[in-house]
Amino acid sequence: MKFSELTKGLDIQGVHGPDAEVVDLSCDSREIAPGWAFVALKGEKVDGVEFIPQVLAQGASAILSESPAEVPEGVASARMVEGRFTMGHLAKRVHGDPDEQLALIGVTGTNGKTTTTTIIRQLLRGAGIGCGLVGTVLNAAGDAEEEAVRTTPESPSFYRWLRRSVEAGDRASAVEVSSIGLDLGRVAGARFTVGVFTNLTQDHLDFHGDMETYFAAKRKLADQCDRFLVNVDDPRGREWLAAADHMSYAIERPACYRASDLEMETTGTRFRLHNAVGSWPVESPLLGRFNAYNLLAALAACIEAGFQIEMLLPAVKGLTGAPGRLERVNCGQPFGVMVDYAHTPDALEKLLAEGRRLLPPGGRLHVLFGCGGDRDRTKRPLMAEAVAKTADVIWHTSDNPRDEDPERILDDAAPGIPEVIRRDPGRYHRDSDRAAMVRLALTDCRPGDLLLLAGKGHEPYQEVKGHKLPYSDRGAVEAFFARSPA
Repeated sequence: MKFSELTKGLDIQGVHGPDAEVVDLSCDSREIAPGWAFVALKGEKVDGVEFIPQVLAQGASAILSESPAEVPEGVASARMVEGRFTMGHLAKRVHGDPDEQLALIGVTGTNGKTTTTTIIRQLLRGAGIGCGLVGTVLNAAGDAEEEAVRTTPESPSFYRWLRRSVEAGDRASAVEVSSIGLDLGRVAGARFTVGVFTNLTQDHLDFHGDMETYFAAKRKLADQCDRFLVNVDDPRGREWLAAADHMSYAIERPACYRASDLEMETTGTRFRLHNAVGSWPVESPLLGRFNAYNLLAALAACIEAGFQIEMLLPAVKGLTGAPGRLERVNCGQPFGVMVDYAHTPDALEKLLAEGRRLLPPGGRLHVLFGCGGDRDRTKRPLMAEAVAKTADVIWHTSDNPRDEDPERILDDAAPGIPEVIRRDPGRYHRDSDRAAMVRLALTDCRPGDLLLLAGKGHEPYQEVKGHKLPYSDRGAVEAFFARSPA
């Protein structure tokens, strides 16, 4: 695409140089290849203009910057007013408007994004309909899958995956849309066929500052959607619906899409799905009330995107959900072990409620958890409080300490656990070495107990001082039983 065509009509000033051919673009200097445009954004610590000599040496054909930049006369260049949002529109254009060639389904909310988008993809693929995925665990197009770097990638990567979906013959793509991604323009320019709001609980206040700002960021997605579904069993969902004309889904309340007669067992979940057209029995192998919400949202979104429910229902029985979400680890042990990504107070509360329901009579509920470093400190005691309310045995440890002192993170969370529990060595255990704590917890479990390993979920690493060290909760459990067979 010619540089003039790429930039036409956008909020771009001071276009200079030849009308170069642009094949792709990125704000990451390491990605730049011959014929690519480099988008030089102002970072917190470094301005992208500092990398212009490097990307020119790599063959960049054009430079777009937020700050004034020195660019050789023979290189196409321009200035952007709102860099990240302009970059989204540029990426959409250079990749041929792939969002308009797919039934694009965006899911936002504090909890449930990963599982809901994963279910959408599994439902559609199970019905023989190609569906891509852009999310926390992986990005996918057709049969190609790659591990994801962040929940919502930068716009060039986002649109690149949508283009790959189009080229792979996918008819749809399911996208996790984070509040941070919305604020930073990572899906700027995209038109979603359907949007979904799952719920809102405390998270990311280190970025947004307060809950109202966080909620406002989530609401931005609706402006980019043809149709929008809101969970009206969530208080913020009801608040949103009262102020805007959107569709709804719920289990407890009247809604456009409702699940009634909910039955939850240790082998799966059943309910009846109702909408204005009719009602259908739904039987899923997924566990837990929160997965009933995720499945309800996924079915409603697929129907609103134009897919027939009669094609979707046979695929429900084959659902596996998302990796690391209430995922069993079975090594032949006489007690239950599950890993889950729960890392907010609300997610922990729901996880423990499900754990208590799955617990056999006489069994003890063990919960291993930690809080992330360099993230919202105010939620740490709330997370600990959520665990203390329900767990019989608490294993308090690290999650991803990042650049913080692990012991300080533990100190921040500890006040959420009543002192009487913290003083009981049979109920409360504290150690920042997560792998060691997993081993101790497994050693302490008796037949009939259930151990929930919360926070890491699918992640195969711990993030410490700028390094991602190999680690997974599942791997730690499997290694324990490899050394000490159950």
